[in-house]
Amino acid sequence: MKELQLFTKHLFGKMFLFFLLAAFTMGCEKEELDTANLEIANASVKSMNTVKITSTGMNFIAPDEIPSGWNTFEYTNNSAAPHFFLLVKVPENITLERYSTELTIPFNEWLWELTNNPEAIPDFPDWFSQTLNYGGSGIIDPGQTAVTSINLPPGNYIMECYIKMPGGGFEKPGGVFHSFPVNETTGMVKQLTVTTEKAKEKEPKPDITIDITTNNGYVIDNEINRPGLHTFAVNNEVGLTADVHLVRFDEGTEENLAQLNSWMFWMNNLGALNEGMMTPAPAGFTFLGGAQELSAGGTTYFQALLKPGKYAFIAEWPDSIASGYYHEFEVGGKK
Repeated sequence: MKELQLFTKHLFGKMFLFFLLAAFTMGCEKEELDTANLEIANASVKSMNTVKITSTGMNFIAPDEIPSGWNTFEYTNNSAAPHFFLLVKVPENITLERYSTELTIPFNEWLWELTNNPEAIPDFPDWFSQTLNYGGSGIIDPGQTAVTSINLPPGNYIMECYIKMPGGGFEKPGGVFHSFPVNETTGMVKQLTVTTEKAKEKEPKPDITIDITTNNGYVIDNEINRPGLHTFAVNNEVGLTADVHLVRFDEGTEENLAQLNSWMFWMNNLGALNEGMMTPAPAGFTFLGGAQELSAGGTTYFQALLKPGKYAFIAEWPDSIASGYYHEFEVGGKK
């Protein structure tokens, strides 16, 4: 009996040591895989209800209907220009044609008029006051994918991008919104119906929270220094629509940053080659998404895969840096 007990104890010890070594080896392999994935992965997310959106040019390829509640949007930019998507809830009787004819075109005409007359007054339709922005992705550069989760009530929505292109074939100063109908075709606008059917998606759990405040700019609850996939919550606590755009620094000069800061507001430098929000975007940065035009009191989420390097959050604001709507952070090399 004593010999059997010693044998069992010896065997158990060997088995424990084997499993310990196996677990350690698997852990090392997993760490190596995770580190390798940082070089090739995008921010794609596994979700109960993923809505895929793709741009191959001045377009949105997306479903016509989605369920209400929390939806996770995976937006891939396969075009040659930076884009974003914004979801605007509009009255039930507003079609895509009416949106373009009564709002997008007059808005761009007002933009052109502002170049020569800063006191110009826009001619917007009465129903414009009934619209509400529910957010979208931040700006993403060509080849990038943005993941954004938004809580949507049932209704009629317009998806749009209002980054600008120069000229657009018009004999006008300044830029033309991507949403503008060019050559009798629809620009970057798409109608979307959110049905009464509830999505199975749950509200995401963030590891970083960004509060957009009136007096203190961006308030961030945690340090961001670990590489890998992060989920950010964005709470808009100001009385206006607000946003957070994530950029990675490819060059770190003060001149590059000053150009980015000016470019981020669509009314800066109207009529000039460096007009705000008009392509090309300032060199030295890569746009990686974020949270776009969230209404007051709203909350949305976005994911980002961060590799080692320097990053910043920045807003669409006349001077984001001076106003506090700018935050730099450095991601290290260890997970």
